Amino acid sequence: MTMPTAESFTDALAAEQAADAEREAQAQALAREEADVTNWHKRIKESRDFDKGARKGYALDRRYCANRVDPVYDVSVPIAGTYVNLLTSFLYARDPEPAVQPAESVGTSRVKLAKQVGRTLEIVIARLWKRGRLKHAADAMVRSGLSVGIGWIKAAWHRETERDAMTDQRIADLRNKMQALASIETELAAGDAANPDLLRAQYEQQMQALESQVEQIIYNSLVVDFVRADDVQVSMDVATLKDYVIAPWIAHRSFMPYDEAVAAFPELRDELGKAEAYYHAKRDCDPRDGGFTATYGAVSDTDAEVFRSATVAGQGADAGPRFLCVWEVWDLTTNLIHTITPGLRRYLRAPYAPDQASTRFYPFFQWAPLWVDGERHPQSLVDRSRALLDEYNRTRTNYREHRRRAIPKMGFDRGALDPDDARKLEGATTSEMVGLDLKGQTSRDVLFAVQYNQIDAALYDTAPIRAELELIWGIQEALSSSIQTAKTATESEIQQQGTESRLGYSRDSLDELLGELALYSGELAMSPNGLSVDEVFDIAGPEALWFNAPLPDLVNSLLNVDIRAGSSGRPASSLRRQQWGAILPQLQEAVITIGRMRGATSFDIANSLEQLAVESVERLGDPSIDAYAFIPQVPEVSAMGMPGADPMMPGAPSPDPMQQLPPAEAPVPTAAPVGGVVAQPL
Repeated sequence: MTMPTAESFTDALAAEQAADAEREAQAQALAREEADVTNWHKRIKESRDFDKGARKGYALDRRYCANRVDPVYDVSVPIAGTYVNLLTSFLYARDPEPAVQPAESVGTSRVKLAKQVGRTLEIVIARLWKRGRLKHAADAMVRSGLSVGIGWIKAAWHRETERDAMTDQRIADLRNKMQALASIETELAAGDAANPDLLRAQYEQQMQALESQVEQIIYNSLVVDFVRADDVQVSMDVATLKDYVIAPWIAHRSFMPYDEAVAAFPELRDELGKAEAYYHAKRDCDPRDGGFTATYGAVSDTDAEVFRSATVAGQGADAGPRFLCVWEVWDLTTNLIHTITPGLRRYLRAPYAPDQASTRFYPFFQWAPLWVDGERHPQSLVDRSRALLDEYNRTRTNYREHRRRAIPKMGFDRGALDPDDARKLEGATTSEMVGLDLKGQTSRDVLFAVQYNQIDAALYDTAPIRAELELIWGIQEALSSSIQTAKTATESEIQQQGTESRLGYSRDSLDELLGELALYSGELAMSPNGLSVDEVFDIAGPEALWFNAPLPDLVNSLLNVDIRAGSSGRPASSLRRQQWGAILPQLQEAVITIGRMRGATSFDIANSLEQLAVESVERLGDPSIDAYAFIPQVPEVSAMGMPGADPMMPGAPSPDPMQQLPPAEAPVPTAAPVGGVVAQPL
């Protein structure tokens, strides 16, 4: 039996003390985590209670847009919902066109480089918005802004990879070879065998190369999602939501099925059961109007909720599958993202920083057309016109009641006409002969017409109400009502210009938001974790010029990223097309003149004229016309040895297209890097 020594006792004591210290450190870390999560729950709850009145307004505005009005109105006209549809198609009819120009800080020596990078970035941003379904999210955002006063979208970069099965098999083969090499090495003679160390080094190098290729990218692009106004909570530290970009934190909630949450956070499997349960909000169908019933009168801030907590009356396990409310808190003070769920004092995942840096921290973009000075929340168009909408329904209801009471009626003298004869007369059908015993009196003495109040159409004229609604919403008669008086084309054009002028403030604010989104998209795409050179070549072609900026400020120092104003709305009106047609010849002449004076090649001038032709076709507003189908492209190298040269005609010398332009400086040839053209370091 071995006697324990003093050193063994010391080692055991040290190990026990180290284990106790580790357990104490873990307990302290858990206590700090629980305190931090509890603090975030408290902040969110206080802010939600503070903005409860705004969410009540959301519920009421949505009720008007859905035409779920007070049942006291027998006739209700869905004016608000119709106006929202009309304005949405006017404000956002298509994805905007990115416009990237060299920044003012770019010197003359780098202007051409910046233009090439800018053109590539325009193509990339347009493709990212197409793949990320920007139109789907922006359409819902505009609809939300017109309905409840504010709309949100969230843009984030999504990178998804998967393991390549073929590469995995090659790695397994190399590992088998290395194991076989190790067994052979012990049996080889020292002097007359091949060098096993060299063979092992080659295997290890191949395996290292394959390990870097084992994951292949299946999706690497921008994703844009619509976020309901109820699901965004901005810190109370800002007085108005218009300043959300400088708020200390913004929280965004989403609802995840409980089973998916257990699979996504397996380390919290035992604790997720304590989290607060949410279920789909149940609504009963009202057969009277074919819509959903609502509690008329008092409006709650939870009336418009899609998911409700199980603690709410009428909700429970029988309401469908269980969901968890996942709050994603973007903390500007620490540049970290916290993920929590109500009822659980643990982080669902450890706080982390965004993968890609940008000049703005928040991925949220807000659009609100109407702001009132001193108010935290914007005002909705429905809120501004709610009294007029009620007045319209009240007028139509009264008109219906008046018409019902004005149905012609006949009276009779009960003393001169038996009840049976009266019933025969009442139940008579068309062209039926009814025998009546009038007791020798004439029909005019027994039967007579009952007087009723005449209908005065002026009392029920809704034209003044419609005019005031059109003034508030900025919609002209030509868009919202049927034609009562024939109008000339000029009158219709004037009305359309009036609509565009009234919607100018909404379009300007929308263009500002989309310009910020364009800059944000460009910064993410050009970041080190964004698009690679090969991916850009697949999008913009092999002549694209691209680089990955280590810092987002470098993009701003080289390029001004924005959109073309008004490019997201409907195509230009006929008056604007006429104006463009008047200035187009001057632009064409200016392109040729300036190109000659600057010594530009005919190829550069042709590119500028091509852009003018494309712009002219786009202003027609007909997407079925492809301008490039009518524009001659660069031909193959002809027999003369010059691309684009005309064929030789018999009896006439071939004109040189370069004779009309001054000679341009020959570019200095540079070696193209492997993989395509890459921008020089700035």
